[in-house]
Amino acid sequence: MKKWIRIVAVAGLITLPLGATTAVAATPEAAAEGAAGFRVLPYLQNPGADAMTLSWVSERDEPGTVTVTGPGLRGRAELTSEPNYLDLMEYTDAELAQEIPGLEQGSWLLSDSSYRHTATLDGLKADHTYRYTVEQGDETFDGTFTTAPTAERWRDLRVVAFSDTETEPAGAIEQREWELHPETGYTADSVPRPGPGSLWEETHGSTTRYGEFTLRYPIDQQRALVENLGVIEEADPDLMLLAGDLVQGSGYQPAWDEFWRHFAGEYGTLATNTPLVTAIGNWETYAGINGGYGTPEDRSPAVIGRNRYHDYFDTGGDPENPHYKDSYHRVDYGPLTVITLDSTNGIPDENVNEGILSGEMFSGDDTNPTEARRSTDTQGSFTAEEYDLAFADVFGATPEDTDLPNFNPGTEQWDWAQEQLADAREQGQIVVVQFHHAPYSSGVHGTPPNHEYADNQSGVAMRVYTPMFEQYGVAAVISGHDEMFERSWVDEDGDGAGFHVYDVGVAADGLRGEQLAPDENGDYAPVDFNSRSEWTASGDEPETWELDENGNPRLVDGGLHYGHLQMDLENTRCGAEMTLSPVYVFPVLDEDYELVRTERRVYDDVVDVQLADDGTPLAGAPDCHPGRGHGTGSKQ
Repeated sequence: MKKWIRIVAVAGLITLPLGATTAVAATPEAAAEGAAGFRVLPYLQNPGADAMTLSWVSERDEPGTVTVTGPGLRGRAELTSEPNYLDLMEYTDAELAQEIPGLEQGSWLLSDSSYRHTATLDGLKADHTYRYTVEQGDETFDGTFTTAPTAERWRDLRVVAFSDTETEPAGAIEQREWELHPETGYTADSVPRPGPGSLWEETHGSTTRYGEFTLRYPIDQQRALVENLGVIEEADPDLMLLAGDLVQGSGYQPAWDEFWRHFAGEYGTLATNTPLVTAIGNWETYAGINGGYGTPEDRSPAVIGRNRYHDYFDTGGDPENPHYKDSYHRVDYGPLTVITLDSTNGIPDENVNEGILSGEMFSGDDTNPTEARRSTDTQGSFTAEEYDLAFADVFGATPEDTDLPNFNPGTEQWDWAQEQLADAREQGQIVVVQFHHAPYSSGVHGTPPNHEYADNQSGVAMRVYTPMFEQYGVAAVISGHDEMFERSWVDEDGDGAGFHVYDVGVAADGLRGEQLAPDENGDYAPVDFNSRSEWTASGDEPETWELDENGNPRLVDGGLHYGHLQMDLENTRCGAEMTLSPVYVFPVLDEDYELVRTERRVYDDVVDVQLADDGTPLAGAPDCHPGRGHGTGSKQ
């Protein structure tokens, strides 16, 4: 029986199974049979007050068994799984032959077979912890999960959100750009960052952004995600939201292997005890070395990418339109409703490179959003028609059976979203909405395709939902895509009870700042298109560097780092309070700029949202002390 433990090293955190290595090479023999036991450890989905779904992946066509003990089960429940072969997960010739400089060829590959197992556990009691054991082949995994409280009886909840994990094998050696705001990058008493020829550049490298020398971050992407998830696990959240771009190309299987190593595998086990609530991003329609987005004549790489995502995740989607395969879905967790939308396709299609635009060209900021300027699409790399034809070819269906929904008014997804928001409001729920493409952003994707500084995958088209979100009292919108840490405040009707929009794309990939453009002097300055922006980590958290005893600059505080948004809900006499805390994982380095450890820190932009008894945000901040006797259990 394999026991899984967590190892905390002096030089940081890593998670490994006892006696395992960080990668398993694929041999012809292993590819033919597959290893016994787990390819992906059990992971949680579809959480509720009386049910939970457990899924896992094996490499052999053998059923697994699940044993659950806890209240309401009369001792224990036992289920046997039925393996479902995932033919889309087979490695391509390009993946098997891929070489990544700095890594042993093929060291990241597993066997060439994947069987998914799913067990739905019901008849559970609300707000109780259950122990489960999954036996697969000669391996056993023990875990726990906690059911949701009821909407009527709860004390507090904790939800954590981030986006743009974008996992891939090359993340083990790739360190990303670390942008610095050109105007507010430093505190008044800070010395400058290390420059060209410095020990930092020698140790971690540099790149060029906007024609300027830019440092690379001192942690590679793989380590960044391990550290970020380690901090999240310590926070013990009830739910984990992933707002898209889970992998560096969903049509690239090694990227998925790397994803599960972090969430339910060698590097970490967050998903084995915390339910994942995921959204589809643009990288879920990208195939990496297997053709990217495809060609106008053949968009099958995009189709395969989306459907690899579908094969891994079960969510409660639209029962009236099952062909969309739960691309958009709803989760109710006690008093909280999470609505997840699919922001990857709008109509009419727009493409900057081909001059196909829905709105008139304009410049400046977004303070004059006329109807003529409105954009409609977030994906300039392929059209919906091209995708639908490829879907029909791949699955032997008709284009009308496509799994790619449109998000614009009058579509199935639009109508479903309105129905769910109206229902949640009628039930008095607190509502959070997530999707990938940030509608309000100061980053490179923050300007629409018909702007002077155009973007071909802009999230601006998703602003079409703003009136709906205000109408039904949405408390917060979670998104990513720009790989920033930003908060915007949206109150278009001016009643003081709007909603906060976050770009939380700081999971583990790029560390980008504001979109820049040359000013009248030829110097790069922020475009500042997003007039709703209230805070960004790059612009509002200046860095403080001090010289050490060797004369090398050392970062002591501030700056843009990997992190996540922590959302704490507390029951109060007025209704509820939501505290939104932007958490970052600060790297502590030694005199040679090597990582010693990381520290959990919180940016100076913690926001409290007061919510009425019906779940809607309140204008102002009434004095509401926490309610007493409203529920059981409490997060510290």
